[in-house]
Amino acid sequence: MGHFFARRFEEAAEMVVRSLQEHAGWAPTYRFLAACYADLGRLDEARETVRQLRAITPLIVPDALHWRNPEHRELFLSGLRLAAGEPE
Repeated sequence: MGHFFARRFEEAAEMVVRSLQEHAGWAPTYRFLAACYADLGRLDEARETVRQLRAITPLIVPDALHWRNPEHRELFLSGLRLAAGEPE
């Protein structure tokens, strides 16, 4: 998450892919990966990640209110909405 919120999306995506190898069923990991890919402009990969996420949970874009920093929350949610094909 640190890489993601520092806008180091490539590094964040690499870390998240490694995390998925160990925790393949954890929905937040897929959400971060989809947001990373979307922010990198890799929309095909972002949408494929959302497709995989839908196999785990129907909740694609959570409220993310547990992040107190509104800029972090919006960065995450905007990337995830883009990946999910939802309007801003």
